Amino acid sequence: MRRAALAVLLALAASACTEPVGRVTEVLTPTPSPSASPGAGLSPEVVGDAIEVETPFPEGEVGSPVSVTGTADVVGADVTVRVLDEDGTELAATIAEASCGDGCRGTFAAELFFFVEERQPGWIEVSGASTQAPPPLVRVPVFLAP
Repeated sequence: MRRAALAVLLALAASACTEPVGRVTEVLTPTPSPSASPGAGLSPEVVGDAIEVETPFPEGEVGSPVSVTGTADVVGADVTVRVLDEDGTELAATIAEASCGDGCRGTFAAELFFFVEERQPGWIEVSGASTQAPPPLVRVPVFLAP
Protein backbone atom coordinates (compact mmCIF):
# COMPACT_ATOMS: atom_id res chain seq x y z
CA MET A 1 0.00 0.00 0.00
CA ARG A 2 2.81 2.39 0.88
CA ARG A 3 4.53 1.75 -2.44
CA ALA A 4 1.33 2.48 -4.34
CA ALA A 5 0.82 5.75 -2.42
CA LEU A 6 4.45 6.73 -3.00
CA ALA A 7 4.11 5.94 -6.72
CA VAL A 8 0.99 8.11 -6.95
CA LEU A 9 2.73 11.01 -5.15
CA LEU A 10 5.77 10.75 -7.41
CA ALA A 11 3.56 10.65 -10.51
CA LEU A 12 1.67 13.74 -9.32
CA ALA A 13 4.92 15.59 -8.58
CA ALA A 14 6.37 14.66 -11.96
CA SER A 15 3.25 15.76 -13.82
CA ALA A 16 3.30 19.11 -12.01
CA CYS A 17 6.79 19.77 -13.41
CA THR A 18 6.02 18.83 -17.00
CA GLU A 19 3.67 21.62 -18.03
CA PRO A 20 4.07 22.61 -21.69
CA VAL A 21 6.57 25.45 -22.09
CA GLY A 22 3.97 27.71 -23.72
CA ARG A 23 1.84 27.59 -20.58
CA VAL A 24 4.56 28.68 -18.13
CA THR A 25 6.48 31.15 -20.25
CA GLU A 26 5.87 34.85 -19.81
CA VAL A 27 7.56 38.07 -20.84
CA LEU A 28 9.82 39.23 -18.02
CA THR A 29 10.34 42.77 -19.26
CA PRO A 30 7.63 44.08 -21.56
CA THR A 31 8.66 46.09 -24.58
CA PRO A 32 8.28 49.76 -23.68
CA SER A 33 5.56 51.63 -25.50
CA PRO A 34 6.68 54.50 -27.74
CA SER A 35 5.35 56.98 -25.17
CA ALA A 36 7.57 55.36 -22.52
CA SER A 37 10.84 55.96 -24.36
CA PRO A 38 13.75 56.97 -22.11
CA GLY A 39 13.07 60.68 -22.29
CA ALA A 40 12.63 63.30 -24.95
CA GLY A 41 15.36 63.21 -27.54
CA LEU A 42 17.07 60.02 -26.32
CA SER A 43 17.63 57.67 -29.21
CA PRO A 44 20.51 55.39 -30.17
CA GLU A 45 23.59 57.29 -31.25
CA VAL A 46 26.26 55.72 -33.42
CA VAL A 47 29.46 57.41 -34.59
CA GLY A 48 31.31 55.27 -37.13
CA ASP A 49 31.00 51.53 -37.61
CA ALA A 50 33.96 50.35 -35.52
CA ILE A 51 31.83 49.48 -32.46
CA GLU A 52 28.64 47.45 -32.30
CA VAL A 53 26.75 46.90 -29.03
CA GLU A 54 24.84 43.60 -28.92
CA THR A 55 23.48 43.85 -25.36
CA PRO A 56 21.71 45.54 -23.71
CA PHE A 57 18.93 46.23 -26.19
CA PRO A 58 17.76 49.80 -26.90
CA GLU A 59 15.04 50.92 -24.46
CA GLY A 60 15.48 47.76 -22.39
CA GLU A 61 15.53 47.80 -18.61
CA VAL A 62 18.92 47.16 -16.99
CA GLY A 63 19.76 46.55 -13.37
CA SER A 64 23.04 46.44 -11.54
CA PRO A 65 25.24 44.78 -12.56
CA VAL A 66 24.59 45.38 -16.24
CA SER A 67 26.33 43.15 -18.79
CA VAL A 68 27.44 44.91 -21.96
CA THR A 69 28.60 42.87 -24.96
CA GLY A 70 29.52 43.64 -28.52
CA THR A 71 32.22 43.78 -31.14
CA ALA A 72 34.84 46.40 -31.90
CA ASP A 73 37.72 47.20 -34.21
CA VAL A 74 39.54 49.95 -32.34
CA VAL A 75 43.15 51.01 -31.76
CA GLY A 76 44.68 48.96 -28.96
CA ALA A 77 41.55 46.74 -28.77
CA ASP A 78 40.35 48.68 -25.67
CA VAL A 79 36.83 50.08 -25.37
CA THR A 80 35.53 52.32 -22.61
CA VAL A 81 32.12 51.22 -21.35
CA ARG A 82 30.05 53.63 -19.26
CA VAL A 83 26.64 53.81 -17.61
CA LEU A 84 25.20 57.33 -17.81
CA ASP A 85 22.04 58.84 -16.40
CA GLU A 86 19.69 60.85 -18.62
CA ASP A 87 21.76 64.02 -18.12
CA GLY A 88 24.99 62.25 -19.07
CA THR A 89 26.36 61.95 -15.52
CA GLU A 90 28.64 58.92 -15.26
CA LEU A 91 27.35 56.29 -12.84
CA ALA A 92 29.94 53.59 -13.67
CA ALA A 93 32.81 53.04 -16.09
CA THR A 94 35.32 50.37 -17.04
CA ILE A 95 37.73 49.51 -19.82
CA ALA A 96 37.16 46.22 -21.64
CA GLU A 97 39.57 44.58 -24.04
CA ALA A 98 38.22 43.25 -27.32
CA SER A 99 39.55 39.88 -28.46
CA CYS A 100 41.08 41.61 -31.48
CA GLY A 101 41.75 45.16 -32.58
CA ASP A 102 43.89 47.36 -34.82
CA GLY A 103 42.41 46.16 -38.10
CA CYS A 104 40.27 43.23 -37.01
CA ARG A 105 36.91 43.03 -35.25
CA GLY A 106 36.92 41.32 -31.85
CA THR A 107 34.34 40.65 -29.17
CA PHE A 108 34.19 42.44 -25.82
CA ALA A 109 32.22 42.01 -22.62
CA ALA A 110 31.96 44.12 -19.48
CA GLU A 111 29.95 44.07 -16.29
CA LEU A 112 29.26 47.37 -14.55
CA PHE A 113 27.79 48.02 -11.12
CA PHE A 114 25.81 51.22 -10.61
CA PHE A 115 23.26 52.62 -8.16
CA VAL A 116 20.03 54.51 -8.77
CA GLU A 117 17.29 55.13 -6.24
CA GLU A 118 14.43 54.78 -8.73
CA ARG A 119 13.79 53.63 -12.28
CA GLN A 120 14.98 56.27 -14.72
CA PRO A 121 16.15 56.76 -18.31
CA GLY A 122 19.85 56.48 -19.05
CA TRP A 123 22.50 55.35 -21.49
CA ILE A 124 25.03 52.59 -22.02
CA GLU A 125 27.95 54.17 -23.86
CA VAL A 126 30.84 52.35 -25.55
CA SER A 127 33.72 54.26 -27.13
CA GLY A 128 37.21 53.56 -28.38
CA ALA A 129 40.26 55.02 -30.07
CA SER A 130 40.60 55.28 -33.82
CA THR A 131 43.08 56.61 -36.36
CA GLN A 132 40.17 58.42 -38.00
CA ALA A 133 38.12 61.29 -36.60
CA PRO A 134 35.69 61.38 -34.96
CA PRO A 135 36.42 58.47 -32.61
CA PRO A 136 33.88 55.62 -32.63
CA LEU A 137 31.04 55.85 -30.13
CA VAL A 138 27.78 54.00 -29.52
CA ARG A 139 25.12 55.18 -27.04
CA VAL A 140 22.22 52.87 -26.30
CA PRO A 141 19.21 54.38 -24.49
CA VAL A 142 18.02 52.19 -21.60
CA PHE A 143 15.95 52.33 -18.44
CA LEU A 144 18.12 52.09 -15.31
CA ALA A 145 16.52 50.07 -12.53
CA PRO A 146 17.43 50.08 -8.82
